[in-house]
Amino acid sequence: MAWNSRALRRGGADAGRPAGWFRPTVVVLVYVLVAGTWILLSGQAVDAVAGEDHDLYTALEVGKGLGFVAVTGVVLLILLRRYTARIESAHAEARRMARFAELSPNPVIEFGPDGSVASANAATRAATGSLGVSIERLLPPDAKDIARRCMATGDVLGGVLHTVAGRSWRWAFFPADPPVSAFCYGYDRTEETRLEVQVQQAARMESVGRLAAGVAHDLNNFLMAIGGFRELARMKLEENHPAQEELAGMRDQIEAARDLVKKLVLIARVRSSAENVTRVDLAGQFEALASTVRHLLPYHVELEFNVPPGPCTVEVDVRELERALLNLASNAVDAMPSGGRLHLALERAPGGRIAIVVADTGEGIPQDVLPRIFDPFFTTKEEGKGTGLGLASVYSFATRSGGTVEVETHPGKGSKFRLLLPLASGGG
Repeated sequence: MAWNSRALRRGGADAGRPAGWFRPTVVVLVYVLVAGTWILLSGQAVDAVAGEDHDLYTALEVGKGLGFVAVTGVVLLILLRRYTARIESAHAEARRMARFAELSPNPVIEFGPDGSVASANAATRAATGSLGVSIERLLPPDAKDIARRCMATGDVLGGVLHTVAGRSWRWAFFPADPPVSAFCYGYDRTEETRLEVQVQQAARMESVGRLAAGVAHDLNNFLMAIGGFRELARMKLEENHPAQEELAGMRDQIEAARDLVKKLVLIARVRSSAENVTRVDLAGQFEALASTVRHLLPYHVELEFNVPPGPCTVEVDVRELERALLNLASNAVDAMPSGGRLHLALERAPGGRIAIVVADTGEGIPQDVLPRIFDPFFTTKEEGKGTGLGLASVYSFATRSGGTVEVETHPGKGSKFRLLLPLASGGG
């Protein structure tokens, strides 16, 4: 759709509009004044000079007419040249303003008097093309009413939020030439929204982490006491005593509780222990990591993976990385009870980062659940089938390693988790 500068002409014309005696009305008045003065004065002068000489009178009348044409022509030429120069300046200003809108990196859309879309700039066309939507779908559903209200009141209406095709947009509406037209300017705030979510998630994790650290410390003390009493009871009984079996079961439950305490400690930890952090080339180790994941998969889930060429070196705790990958893979398997495909990949990401991608073709994550998936102890699994610490520990590992976790999900089509880690210096 070609850009229409009609709504910009008012501003451009106001900036270059002829002032004072260069306006058309003033030009006409000056012309009438000059013509009237010439006719009156020249007529009296001709009568005084020619007297009764008819031939001289005729010659002077012809000269007077030619002089009138010459003088008025010069006056009109001067006035019109100045006026047209101002008009051309106004048009040039309008063209510059229209070009500014056309070259804007953000969508700029013009509305006609009825609130319908009249034109749009290149950024708008690029956005609709990349998202596969029309301009009307890119705009808020009530954009037509907002534009009409904007033109009717002359007010600026900003902060209108709209989400389409997974992208979040903020729109502002401006009266351009009320009640003839209005503009709206769009800003893609998807990245801003993502960062806001990360900040909120980090704040939640920090508060929960402090709680987890205290709980883990107290729970560990209780487990040590219970384990000690269990061991004393075992030593006092004969090896073939029937209660030995129950004591063995108690030992297994104590070990399971200790594993839970370890997870709580990992969530509470702000950064990885320096002695456990090593430089790892993920490209070189990824096949081994994928092989570890393969042992976790049931027969009805296929595994595929790909690695980019060149080194992808990061500085992480390898054991924690492996646990994070297994947690993501385990959740992916749970999302595919009827089978599917698990895709593991390494992708280079902007900002000197590498993304470990874990994607499945499962059920996807409901939108109402998505904001809470990284919260500790939050789970959608049946009671007894999950602790709600899997994704929380993945997020905790990512942040301790200087990275983050992003998720993209489509209900009924699957989910994609991207574990983003910073590349080490000289790490590709």
